[in-house]
Amino acid sequence: MILTERIFSALIARHGADTARWPFIYRLLLPVFLGSEACLLLWREAQLDENRLRGLYKDELPELEPSAALQTRLAAIARPRRQPVRESFMPVWRLSFTAAMASALLGVVLGAGGYFADYTDPDDAYTFDVSTSYEVSNWIAGTDL
Repeated sequence: MILTERIFSALIARHGADTARWPFIYRLLLPVFLGSEACLLLWREAQLDENRLRGLYKDELPELEPSAALQTRLAAIARPRRQPVRESFMPVWRLSFTAAMASALLGVVLGAGGYFADYTDPDDAYTFDVSTSYEVSNWIAGTDL
């Protein structure tokens, strides 16, 4: 087998016998390849093989119709509910969000230092106590008010 035949057989193996799938440059060189008797035989064999393969595949598939029993089962699934499901007055997520925001607000109010100033002395009523601790555990225990 000479070099031209090997190149042509590689092209047929890669692109097949349908010239529409061949790159443009190789389509221009096809008449040069088919000038050789061995390449012409390879070309005809490849075309016959592809025609046999096309005969094995069906182009048309039969139309499938669902049976009447399947159609009634699907229709029963798709029926709307008789009574729509009512959402509760305050959904759980809204209630939990409200509780979280209330606890955050309480934390800000209790956690801000200086709000629990000692107002026993009237002269010292309007001073800001900067020595107040931000530790909440003492406030909860009631020891550092």
